[in-house]
Amino acid sequence: MTSNVAFKMGEALQVLSFEVGTQTYCVPVNSVREIRGVTPATQLPDAPPYVRGVINLRGQVMPVIDLSERLGKGIAVDGPRQVIIVIESGKDVAGLLVDAVCDSFIVNADQINLPPSLGEENSPLVSAVITSDTGMTVLLSVDQIIPERPASLAA
Repeated sequence: MTSNVAFKMGEALQVLSFEVGTQTYCVPVNSVREIRGVTPATQLPDAPPYVRGVINLRGQVMPVIDLSERLGKGIAVDGPRQVIIVIESGKDVAGLLVDAVCDSFIVNADQINLPPSLGEENSPLVSAVITSDTGMTVLLSVDQIIPERPASLAA
C-alpha cells in the first residue's frame, strides 16, 4: 500500500465529490473541514503556479490551491458555482478551488480500486478510482495535494 492512500482498503468510505472542469473528483469527508464561498486570495511571491495565494480563515492563514492547475488542466475559469473546499491533513490546512460541489455519499469497499499502473508516470495525487453504475470518480490524496512545507519550517 502506498502512503498516498488516505483510507483503509476493504472498508466503506464516505466521500465528497466535486467538479473540476468536466471531470468529477472526490476526497474523503473526514478530510473536509468546511465548504465556503470564494474570497480573493493574497498572492505570495515564489509560490507554485497552482497556489492562488493565501486567505485568512478565522485567524488561520492557509493557501488556496487552484485544483484545476494542480491537476495539470490549466488555470480554473472563474464561475458562479465555484467554491473553496477547506481540507486538512495532519496539521496542514488548505483550500481547494473547485468548479462546483456535487454530492456526499458512501462508497462500498468493492467499488474502491487502486489506480492502474501508468509506468513511471503514476500520479501521487490519485489514491483510488471509484467505480459505479454511472461511471468512475477519481479519489484524490489529500496529503499529496497540499503543498509540502519546507523541513526547516515544519519543525
